[in-house]
Amino acid sequence: MTKFFRYLLPLSLLLTGIWSCVDQDFDEPPVTGLPNLTGNISIADLKKLNSIGGDDKQILDSLIIEGVVTADDESGNWYKQLVIEDETGGIVVRLNSIGLYNIYPIGRRVFVNLQGLWLGDYFGLPQINGARDSAIAELLIPEYVFGGARDQQVTPRPISIGDFNQDLVGSLIRLDDVQFVAEDTARTYADAVNRFSANRTVEDCFGNRTIIRTSGFADFAGLSVSNGKGSLTAILSIYQGDYQLVLRDERDVQMDGPRCEGGAGGELMTIADLRSLYAGGTTVGPDNRKIRGVVISDRDNGNTTGRNMVIQDASGGIVVRFSANHSFSLGEEVDVSVSGQEISEFNGLLQVNNVGLDDAVSKGAGALPSPRVATVSEILSNLEAWESTLVRINDATISGSATFSGTTEITDASGSIDMFTSSSASFATSPVPAGTVSVTAIVSQFNSPQVLVRNLNDISGGGSVDPDLMSLADVRGLFQGTTTSVPAGRKIRGIVISDKDSDNTTTRNLVIQDAEGGIVVRFTANHSFALGEELEINISGQELSEYNGLLQVNNVPNGNATSFGPGALPAPREATIQEVINNLEAWESTLVKIAGASFPNGGTYSGSQTVQDATGSIVLYTRPQATFAGQSVPAGQVTITAMVSQFTDPQLNIRNLNDIGQ
Repeated sequence: MTKFFRYLLPLSLLLTGIWSCVDQDFDEPPVTGLPNLTGNISIADLKKLNSIGGDDKQILDSLIIEGVVTADDESGNWYKQLVIEDETGGIVVRLNSIGLYNIYPIGRRVFVNLQGLWLGDYFGLPQINGARDSAIAELLIPEYVFGGARDQQVTPRPISIGDFNQDLVGSLIRLDDVQFVAEDTARTYADAVNRFSANRTVEDCFGNRTIIRTSGFADFAGLSVSNGKGSLTAILSIYQGDYQLVLRDERDVQMDGPRCEGGAGGELMTIADLRSLYAGGTTVGPDNRKIRGVVISDRDNGNTTGRNMVIQDASGGIVVRFSANHSFSLGEEVDVSVSGQEISEFNGLLQVNNVGLDDAVSKGAGALPSPRVATVSEILSNLEAWESTLVRINDATISGSATFSGTTEITDASGSIDMFTSSSASFATSPVPAGTVSVTAIVSQFNSPQVLVRNLNDISGGGSVDPDLMSLADVRGLFQGTTTSVPAGRKIRGIVISDKDSDNTTTRNLVIQDAEGGIVVRFTANHSFALGEELEINISGQELSEYNGLLQVNNVPNGNATSFGPGALPAPREATIQEVINNLEAWESTLVKIAGASFPNGGTYSGSQTVQDATGSIVLYTRPQATFAGQSVPAGQVTITAMVSQFTDPQLNIRNLNDIGQ
């Protein structure tokens, strides 16, 4: 070893002398003085010296690996790293320098003196470091890494997606007869403008898939991915248990052939047989298999998210969750490839997950299955077997809310079950029928059993019911200090006392007042109701809660509010500041008028301003977005008309500058 290190020293100095040029291209010098080194440990055996996920381990023995560079940093997709490989496998070598390809291009044999270096992994990807979790310092590279003969043959290993394993991680591999999934063919490899890395998905003709990871700094990041089928060469990598491929440059992708004939190929299996494969956790669908069924969900009416569809055959049903919004309609017959697809549960609901759009093929209009006539008790007893199939419950009632939105309850003589309707459904704000009904629905789960109707045609019988009018004081009286649901069949009516046009109230909120009190109504989206407009709002089943002390009816669908045009604004209650503070809860969200008030601190309205009168002081808060926020507060005494409010502490809110009088 003494002779060995005597040899290393002059060679290190020689390489250090040329190291300042590595970040620029230059003519290759003649190959002379190749190192007289031989590896004494294989890459595979080196990897075994440290456990994946364990602490980095420093190598203290006199070990040398040799291999051929299979990936360098020329394209920018590998940064300050080389990948070298011998006949047993590949590994990443981290070097804190750029332009490495000038010294260590793909095809050059290299020798790495491991003594003193560290062996570890980056979320499963084995790598050689200069110190714990850091690359080999630039000035030290010539002491550890030695270039040998150039233009060595680099032959990728031909494998299939299903052959990926930890032993192959770090190796140069080739996939044949693969293509980018349809939704990625309109994309570039990464975001070259913002320099964001991106994942793209490659699949084979059986539906097996893997990820290609590309850096936003790669010189091919802005190129469009291929729209054909062919071969792909890459380094097999891994990140937190998920295999992924990293290209060297765009030439690694050779996909000029015709694409697979639809992604829904393979031998037909029943949905029941597919469901029986699931044993908990995550299961992978069998190779060369597909399922066929009729779509029983209704994407047009929005009670199923746009990425999901539910299909049913004679044996059962299942949810198919696509990687993007699909276009399959209620009643359409569809083939879906399940080869290599993830079979998993989402809150108890079994699904084929993250299916590519081109893994499903329409067979045209199909025959909708007849719903199974069943009682609620029978549905609960057969939940797993009947999940994602149609049932019909006769002689039932619907309770819990005046509208379909959210969770209501279906009850028959045998028991009760939840019925869930998305707030995005076209019928979410429609009133639920009163009396006895028949309900056709999809059996489902969200941690507990539930059913889903597709559209209003799934409900027959019953009649409409007009909600009962409640005073705002009575609504406020329902709140007992924690989130409460308003009973079914309730509505409120009052005058809007907030002013959306001046922007001192957030655009999803309005404040409404009747003869007995006031309250904040927070809608699910921005509203268009103006100051002084008279409204009737169905609050059946809505959430009653406080936000920093301010009581509100929360997340009310905009369609629950009906305008009756301009109304008569309530006269503000004349009061002192101390009276406002003493009656805060009772007067909250109503108008008050305070005479003899002043702004002792001056400045603009924006933010929190102290207002005082002879009895005390209170905060007047103005949003920075308000149209008058930048205006100066007046000097001297004024009369202030304002809404009583809270944000942990008492405060007032004016609507516009007309609320300030001399």
